[in-house]
Amino acid sequence: MGAGRELFARRRDGSEFQVEIGLHPTQATEGTLIMTVIVDITERKRAETELRRNREELAHAARVTTMGELAASLAHELNQPLMAILSNAQAGQRFLAAGSTDIEEIRDILRDIVRDDNRASQVIRRMRALSRKETLEFTAIDLPQLVREILLLVHSDAVLRKVRVSVEASPDLPPGRGDRVQLQQVLLNLLLNAFDAIKQRPSGEREVLVKFALDGGRMVQTSIRDSGAGVARENLNTIFQPFFTTKRDGLGMGLSISRSIIEAHGGRLWAENNPDRGATFFFTVPIAN
Repeated sequence: MGAGRELFARRRDGSEFQVEIGLHPTQATEGTLIMTVIVDITERKRAETELRRNREELAHAARVTTMGELAASLAHELNQPLMAILSNAQAGQRFLAAGSTDIEEIRDILRDIVRDDNRASQVIRRMRALSRKETLEFTAIDLPQLVREILLLVHSDAVLRKVRVSVEASPDLPPGRGDRVQLQQVLLNLLLNAFDAIKQRPSGEREVLVKFALDGGRMVQTSIRDSGAGVARENLNTIFQPFFTTKRDGLGMGLSISRSIIEAHGGRLWAENNPDRGATFFFTVPIAN
C-alpha cells in the first residue's frame, strides 16, 4: 500500500509519524479478510538520515584530502597561466614604454591575457566545486564531459607522470543521472589510482583508457582501464573494504567511499583484471529520465 510514497499516521495527541502499511489477504469462513499491519518507521528514517549525513561528511573529507594530494600538480597547473599573464603584461609595458602604436600587437597581448586568466579561473572553479560541502543534487549528467573536466584538474599530474589518457564514447550515449560533485570524486579517485598503478611501467606504456557504454537498457557504464600490474585475485573484492590499501601511505578509504557513492546512485562499482595486462574498474549509474 502506498508503494513509493511516504505514508503518515496520526497519534491520539494529533502528532504525525511515518509508517509502513502492509495489507495481507487471508481466506476465512466469512470470506476474504484483510490483515493490516502498521509499522512506525520513525527511528528507521532517523537512522537512515544519520547514515546518509555521515556518508556525505566522509565523502567531503575524502575530497578535501585528495585535493591536498594534488596540491603540487594543481600549483603547477595554475603557475603556467599565471606566468603567461605576467609575461604578456610585461611585454605590453615594454611596448608602451617604447612608444609603440601597434594596436594590433597590443590587442593580441590582451587577448592572450584574457585566455590565460580564464584557464586559471577554470582550475580554481573546479577545485572549489570539489572541495565545497553541498547537499546531494541528482541531475542529468554528460559523463564524457564530466571526465574531461576532471582531466583538466589532473592534466599536470598526468604530464609529470608521463601518462597518456584517452576517452572513448559514442556520440549518442544518453546522459546518466547523479550528483555531479560526487561522481567527479569517484572519477578523480579511479583516475589517480590508475596513474599510481602504472608508475612502474616504461614511460611509453603508461596508458589509461576511459570508456563509456550502455550496460543493458537502463544503465550507463564507465570503465577506467590501466596498463599496470593488475590486482591480486584475492584482493579484487577486498580492495573495496574500508582501510584496506596496497599503498605505503594510503588510507584505504577512497575505493570504499567511491563504492558507497555509486551504490547510493543505484549503480555498482567493481574491478576486473585485463586479459593481457593491468586492471579495469567499472561503475554504472542509471540513465537520466
